[in-house]
Amino acid sequence: MYSTIDGAKKFAKSLKRVADDSGFVYSLKKCQNIGAVAGGYRDWFDLERSTTSTPRLVEPAQFRKRLLDAIPSPLIAPVQAWLDGEPREAVIDPGVPRRWYRDVFPYLMASTKLHRARTALLRPGSGAGQRLRENLVVGLMLNIHGGERPYPLMEPDSLALIFEGDLASLYRRDADHPRFEQELATLTENGILEFTGRAMRILPPLGMDLVEEVLRSKTGMAEHWSEDSEHMREAANAIRDALAAIGVSDALRVADAITEQGSKAYNQPSGAVLTLLSELAKNGEMAKFSRTVSLFSTIHPENAGIVLQSVPAKISAQYLGGTLGLGMSKFTAWTAKRPDWADDLKSTVTSPAAFAQTVDVMAAEIAAA
Repeated sequence: MYSTIDGAKKFAKSLKRVADDSGFVYSLKKCQNIGAVAGGYRDWFDLERSTTSTPRLVEPAQFRKRLLDAIPSPLIAPVQAWLDGEPREAVIDPGVPRRWYRDVFPYLMASTKLHRARTALLRPGSGAGQRLRENLVVGLMLNIHGGERPYPLMEPDSLALIFEGDLASLYRRDADHPRFEQELATLTENGILEFTGRAMRILPPLGMDLVEEVLRSKTGMAEHWSEDSEHMREAANAIRDALAAIGVSDALRVADAITEQGSKAYNQPSGAVLTLLSELAKNGEMAKFSRTVSLFSTIHPENAGIVLQSVPAKISAQYLGGTLGLGMSKFTAWTAKRPDWADDLKSTVTSPAAFAQTVDVMAAEIAAA
């Protein structure tokens, strides 16, 4: 947050450091524009023109919401950790960004998986040069060639992975293959590779939702560690990563509470997630609401029913009645004509887009009742 132009500049530089710490390629100019949008301006130019040395008050919760809505999905987790004051990661490998393994590595693995399984030109049976094409893409991501940098950086907005170096250093022996230039051109023409002269960009798999694949992977890791009662710290960290990736605030605290199902800090065993769902419903964050329900149900299937049954009440009380201010008389009249409304919410809650649409339709119908 900031209240002056100097504060805005410092905020943008801090946001840039957060991106750098994870291994994301995100320019200072983009950070400045993101910071301006979070502050309620159209862009950095509008901020510079409007802001003077006089402090300007900005409501913290609204600033945070605008910030998280404006940044690319891969940046959400590290920015959440920064905003929540989590300790900086310790350096694991010299020369590797502090949070690279936490924030970029999952995208590297997901991109490798999807390219190998679904990119037609890389699959066996795709014609002459298939093995070489696979080496030029999947092989580079798995570092089978070796090279100066064994890890890529990532553009969080395009989801492209960036391997620095010339073709000879990146591909070693494969660069001397008689079909190398031909297959490189084929991959470039089909939007899979892009060589800039100093670095190779591997673009995300066409038609594949890489962000969704990473979220599935993080949820799977949370489920895996949660099954082992002797590794609760690892489970909490995995749950925290999954929650942070969908933009849940104070994810580490919430993860601890979910891990300690039955904590006495709450009135009931699932109190932590029920409290979180109330907050998300009140803020109208339906996609996060949906993903939180899905994540909790995966980790604690034995308590999923309790959480599922709470969904209609939270949406009606916290969002429809509370945030939107739709009166009880209208709501009662509407429910008389839509007795299945609660079942509709529960049946769509694990699908973010369908759930958000269901809630929007209900709100519109009640308002018009």
